[in-house]
Amino acid sequence: GGMGKTTLAGVLYGRISHQFNACCLIDDVASFKYDGPIGVQKQILHQTLGEEHNQIYNLHDGTNLIQNRLCRRRALLIFDNVDHNEQLEKLAVNPKSLGSGSRIIIVSRDAHILKEYGVNTLYKVQPLNHTNSLQLFCRKAFKCDNIMNDAYKELTYGILDIACGLPLAIKVIGSFLFGRSISEWRSALTRLRESPNKDIMDALQFSFYGLEKME
Repeated sequence: GGMGKTTLAGVLYGRISHQFNACCLIDDVASFKYDGPIGVQKQILHQTLGEEHNQIYNLHDGTNLIQNRLCRRRALLIFDNVDHNEQLEKLAVNPKSLGSGSRIIIVSRDAHILKEYGVNTLYKVQPLNHTNSLQLFCRKAFKCDNIMNDAYKELTYGILDIACGLPLAIKVIGSFLFGRSISEWRSALTRLRESPNKDIMDALQFSFYGLEKME
């Protein structure tokens, strides 16, 4: 979590969607647990064709409609936050049922889901390198692309060493430190060093440190 998978998927969708004549970005497949895969099928048809299809009551009808309407279209489908393989199996959507040149991109934290589904290419999102980590942190902590004051340089590098290129951790910590004093920065760095847990929830805890008890 927090590696930037969803961000990258959204940027990619914006950059290449113009190459296709039917596009769909389902930004959270797991959130359709109440509507189920039928809800995803309706969303696919709505985004690609601009039509509501509330008359779909079962997976068989939804699958047939998608295949019949998209089989001749060059389609781009992006499914984000897939956490169970059966979510993909029940959708029954694959490149062979779409028009020539179509692409399906699946975003998941679990590589096994992708391998089991038979994806052609598996890409593992890598942590940010030092340059990009520093730029992202500075944008959150200083509202600019560089360290605003040399007094913060050593503290900044110490925080980035602990964040290990995890974008969400960098954003949360940087936002928390914006506008704070050197002493508050040192205190934050000390807390990070005492509890260097890479779990994303530890990074999110920083958003609570500045709150009063009632808040």
